[in-house]
Parts: sequence; structure tokens; C-alpha cells
Amino acid sequence: MAEGRRSWARLGGWFGGAARRRAEEELAEVEARITAFGGALDEHDFSPGEPGATDAMRADLGRALDAYEEAKRAFVGDRDREDALDVLRALDDGWHALACLDARRAGLPLPRRLPLCFFDARHGRAVRELPWAPADGTTRNVAVCAACGVRLEERRGVGGGGLPVPRRVGSEAALRQPGPVRAAAHPEAHDGANERAYGQGPGSARVRLPAVGRPAVLVVRSDSAEQLTVVLLLRGNQRKGYSLGDGFEPVHARVPMRRSGNREVARFLVEFRGAARAGWEAWAEPVDVVPKFTERIHGSGGDLVQYAGPGGPAVLRHRGRGDVRLLALDDNLAEWAEARRGKGDADLPFRLPGPGAYQVQARGSWVIETEAADGDSEAGEGRGA
Repeated sequence: MAEGRRSWARLGGWFGGAARRRAEEELAEVEARITAFGGALDEHDFSPGEPGATDAMRADLGRALDAYEEAKRAFVGDRDREDALDVLRALDDGWHALACLDARRAGLPLPRRLPLCFFDARHGRAVRELPWAPADGTTRNVAVCAACGVRLEERRGVGGGGLPVPRRVGSEAALRQPGPVRAAAHPEAHDGANERAYGQGPGSARVRLPAVGRPAVLVVRSDSAEQLTVVLLLRGNQRKGYSLGDGFEPVHARVPMRRSGNREVARFLVEFRGAARAGWEAWAEPVDVVPKFTERIHGSGGDLVQYAGPGGPAVLRHRGRGDVRLLALDDNLAEWAEARRGKGDADLPFRLPGPGAYQVQARGSWVIETEAADGDSEAGEGRGA
């Protein structure tokens, strides 16, 4: 019996140690979120005294700074899960304040702030609304985070019904339910940036990058045929715009995001020509999602492609109005060299320098063919969109 008690004591110590280590990891993660938000404040290029600054912009910056101080105050001394949840709420307020500041400076509508996720408030802010009905209940629209939205759509698509009954529906009190901080630190909650951003018409957004300190690709998709421009907001008040789509079919294209320090979040604007207000979504992916080709690839509007063959003769065919350019990019997705340039309907011979990423800048439809491409063969063919 004594040996049994000693065994249980050893097991209890092992489980207790594992729980402590898990709690320490969770608290370290929250502390990293505070540091990341502080870094975003340091890097933000807004100055309260700059030309065009308004009281509303200065108030947004003040709210962001107050949220940062509140998060730090909540995470001093003997820290526990309750403190961590207070931090996450404060950071959520701070990131929203910065998003409002970016929108005001760009002359865009303020970002909509949905309530906490309907199914579990610990998931953080919702990003969209979807229809849902409880068992034998009435269908209604509920605000959901990106992950719950995907699950809800998948279950509806296979006739599986909705998600489980929500936890403390729509209540801030759900943030204080027992459970690990990692659940509260859902991707939609901890850094003001979502796995995916959604919008209707012009807007500003943030998305989390797939890896820190590495180049990435911003994938943009619209729900109707439009021409739109994505403007990346870079350090030092720099901006880089990319025209996407040809106006004849929905956009599904990629924008290069070159490596820049240790940033975790990409900020960008979506702009439309005229009064267009199409729905859109955007998310960041690793570079390896870029379409690859060895002989032929085609698309429309601006896009990003990867050539996997050797250097050699090729032709860029463009149909439509406006300029067309093909840029070779380096390993960090920065512009390296212009491979070819033309205008309007044109067949433009050029030489591919070799394997790597290439950016197409165009408003019409285009085809890139190597000399090895066989007009009757589909081998090696891809599509950029």
C-alpha cells in the first residue's frame, strides 16, 4: 500500500509538472503578443503633427497606446489565466484602434467590429456572419471567427447541420470560463490580424504571415468580375500597389510580399475602380503555393508565377489594353530584373533568366510559353489564377 501511495505521488508530481510547463508556455505566448503589439506601435509611421492628421486619428493612436499600457499592467506580478485574458482583450482593443487609424488615413470606411465569436467567445472577434440554426430551431445569422466559419460551411455543405451549442452565447463572461489560455489566444484574437480578411468594396485589413522573417504571398479573391488594386502598407510610410483582374472574371491572384525584418502581420488596402463594391477575401500563404510551370502558363490581370525550367527563349503573349510587364524576382520576392515589357495586343519574345518567381503586371489576358512548349500538348501547362 505504501508503494502504491508513493507511485501515485510520483504520478501526481509528473502531471503537476506538465501542467506547470504548459501554463508557463501559455503565459510566455501572451507575453510575446504584448511585445508584438509594442513593436507594431513603434513601427507605425503616423505622427500626430503630420499634415492632414485629425483629432479622430490622434484619438485612435491614443486608444492604441492606452491598450498597450493596460495590457502591460495586467501582466505584472503573479500572472495567471485571468490576467492573460485581460491582456488579450486589451490587445484586441489596441489592434482595432490601429486598424481604424489606417482606414482614416487612407480615406476608407472604418473597419467593422463584430462581436466575439458566437460559438466560443475565447476565439476572439468574429470576422463575418453566417446562417445557423440549433437543433429544431429557427435559422438566424450569427457572428463567427474564421475557423468556426469554415467548419460551419463544411458541415452545411455535407448536410451535417450546424456547430455544437455555443458556450455562453455572445457573452464576454465566456472569456473567463476555465480552460487553457491557448484557446483564448485564437488566431482571430491575439494580434488584430486574421487568418483571412473579408470585405465588401474598398477597405483596409491585416493578415497574419505564415512565417516570421520569410517572404510570403498574399492571395486575393473576389466574388465578381472586377479590376481591383491591392496596396501593401510597408515600413517608413511606403506603399506598393498591384493591379489585379481583367474586369471579365472574378479575381484570384497572388501578390508578392518580400521578406522584411521580423514582421508577423501584413497590412494592406483594397481599392476598386469607380463605385464597384465587390466582395473579397485575402490571406497569406508560403511562397510554395505560387503556380509552377515548365512550358506554358496563362492567366489574366496581375499575378505571380514560378518557372521551374532552365533559362532559355520564351514568348509573352498579351491580349488587351494597357501595359504588360514581366519581372524576375529574387529569393526574397524583391524585384530583380525586367524580363519583358510591351503594350496592348502583343507577342513579345524574350529570354527567361532561369528558374524562380516572376511577377506579371497586366490588365489583359496573357500566356507565357517557352520554346519547348508544344502547341498541341498540355504537358507542363498551368494557370495563374
